[in-house]
Amino acid sequence: MSTLSLTIDGQKVEVAPGATILAAARKLGIVIPTLCHVEGFAPSASCFICAVKIEGRPGLSPSCAMPAAEGMKIATNSEEVRAARKTALELLISDHTGDCVGPCKTGCPARLNIPNFITGVATGDLRAAAEIVTDDLTLPASLGRVCPRLCEERCRRCDMEGALSIRNLHRFTADTDRKTPAPYLPKKEKATGKRVAIVGAGPAGLAAAHHLLRRGHGAVLFDAHPQPGGMLRYGIPSFRLPRHVLDAEVGMIRALGGELRLGRKLGRDVSLEELRRDFDAVLLAVGAQGSRGLGCPGEELAMPAVDFLEKIEDGQPPAIGNDAIIVGGGNTAMDACRCAVRLGAKNVRVLYRRTRREMPCLREEVEAAEEEGVKIEYLVAPVKLERKNGKLTLTCQRMELGAPDASGRRAPVPVAGSEFEVEAACVIAAIGQMVNFDKKSAGEMAFSKWGIAVDPRTLATNLPGVFAGGDAVTGPDLAVRAVADGKLAAASIDQHLKGESVIGAPEAVNVLMGKLNEEEMAELFRDIEQAPRAPMPHLPMEKRLATFEEVELGFPPDVAALEPNRCLGCGCGKAIPCRLRAYATEYGVDPNRFDGEKRHFARDTTHPDIIFEPGKCIMCGACIQVAIAAGEDVGVSFFGRGFGARITVPFDKPMAEALKTSAKRAAEVCPTGAIMLKTSGCIGCRLA
Repeated sequence: MSTLSLTIDGQKVEVAPGATILAAARKLGIVIPTLCHVEGFAPSASCFICAVKIEGRPGLSPSCAMPAAEGMKIATNSEEVRAARKTALELLISDHTGDCVGPCKTGCPARLNIPNFITGVATGDLRAAAEIVTDDLTLPASLGRVCPRLCEERCRRCDMEGALSIRNLHRFTADTDRKTPAPYLPKKEKATGKRVAIVGAGPAGLAAAHHLLRRGHGAVLFDAHPQPGGMLRYGIPSFRLPRHVLDAEVGMIRALGGELRLGRKLGRDVSLEELRRDFDAVLLAVGAQGSRGLGCPGEELAMPAVDFLEKIEDGQPPAIGNDAIIVGGGNTAMDACRCAVRLGAKNVRVLYRRTRREMPCLREEVEAAEEEGVKIEYLVAPVKLERKNGKLTLTCQRMELGAPDASGRRAPVPVAGSEFEVEAACVIAAIGQMVNFDKKSAGEMAFSKWGIAVDPRTLATNLPGVFAGGDAVTGPDLAVRAVADGKLAAASIDQHLKGESVIGAPEAVNVLMGKLNEEEMAELFRDIEQAPRAPMPHLPMEKRLATFEEVELGFPPDVAALEPNRCLGCGCGKAIPCRLRAYATEYGVDPNRFDGEKRHFARDTTHPDIIFEPGKCIMCGACIQVAIAAGEDVGVSFFGRGFGARITVPFDKPMAEALKTSAKRAAEVCPTGAIMLKTSGCIGCRLA
């Protein structure tokens, strides 16, 4: 028989005898996923991702190894086949020891591509780094000053001399680019003729405008304030975020074509109904700028911290006298007390009802306030505020921590008979903020207990064409999360404007190692040079106390050039081309379905060209065949049986001796990140 005739997914095809089902499918243009298959190598059929159903035969068969036969009828994409592939992928991932992307990136709400931008700084390509941080963060210089560094909390370098200084590096990158003759301006796609109304020119609204404008849509931002920026401008003092920095980043939005209509408040100057009529979509990003009171009699005598900070921004700082009390423990409380010092108050006290450990503000903000002379008293809560003899008298009571409350923090409980009084010329309430949204103008819009109700995957509201994001949805939260919402909202709105299914911005599957044990940490740090975290230079104290000049001065170029070398390169160098991750995403796998014992993390960097991480190996044997074909004297081989089986170098030889001439080819055919080129690995390896 010169040819064989078979049917695949209802299509007839003829192939030569000896051809596999996989080859026959490819002849028809039918894509069957494969991991262990390498063209020209003997099939190993180890991954079972290429499984297909042959009519009349029990079970499924690996298409890479199964010869085609006359009259075969084959299904390559049935529910049974897809379920089997999904299970096979989940089994492979259950024993996959490695991070698809660095924990720093998964810790960033806006998913800043930290490894790539760090590489740009390390290699001196600051324009490439600036493009990444701007495209991902929209406001990289502003966030480089105020972001709470959630990414750094995940950095594995935390266990050795402190986290990589990611926030300070993207601030340096953005600041440096801004000072060049032609700062980076993202490219725009062809104009679509569609326009989006964005209510709120804070971080969420600005980020959404940025990404919509890049996609070719028009963006008009409405804001009740006379200047854009939202809480970045009116809630954060200039000694933390200089206004020229924020203005420059807003200027990029203008340069992209964004239109700002300031002094226009929703419900007063424009209605939601008008916006829905005049625009193709609406995003509500109004923020949470309403203030909560002290929650005790006389609370109306206290000045809301948000109002206090806004008056300073407007150039009309209130008279606060020599004695100021700030009630609260968040970042706004720290900003308010540090402003009070700069306005001349000699005795500034912060009262907080929990302990220092429970304070929601950044530790560095507490330390900065104390350095500037602020006194912080813990386990104190207000009971009554009244005016006596021209001064405010705040009655307080001592607290102690009881059982955890709904937020997981231990709830403060009053200590009986512990009341005491404190006097001050000014009491500032920094208890918290809330969404101040005029529900009368919202029509049939649905609300949650925090704010506007949305589909969390897309940020779509119950009103067609209306989306919402940032603090308007979550209540008061972080600026970086607002930026992330703006980015997500833009993706969803873009889909809506194109008439596509609105699905948001689904992410690729990520495998994460989690916390490493001592042995694994020793392996990770084995070849890592010790280097302490670079300190941030600060304005001299005498200037800090008397002016609103920026306190943190930024990294000088020589420090910024060295800090990236501390990066451990935790992410996989094959995270983008890795077929295991791509198929896991395509088939919607659950990385934790078969949660259990995994191989320990190990990394061999002794070869000059490649990195070997055996915990990522799927035992396909492709590297073995590469070594054999290259005539390597030592090569690599299988060792052990069952769960403990692994690829290793015989006789405990080094990898450099095993793959003398075939290392790059082995990295090329490896379907995961078990073998990867050093140009894709950690910063230290790249620069070696």
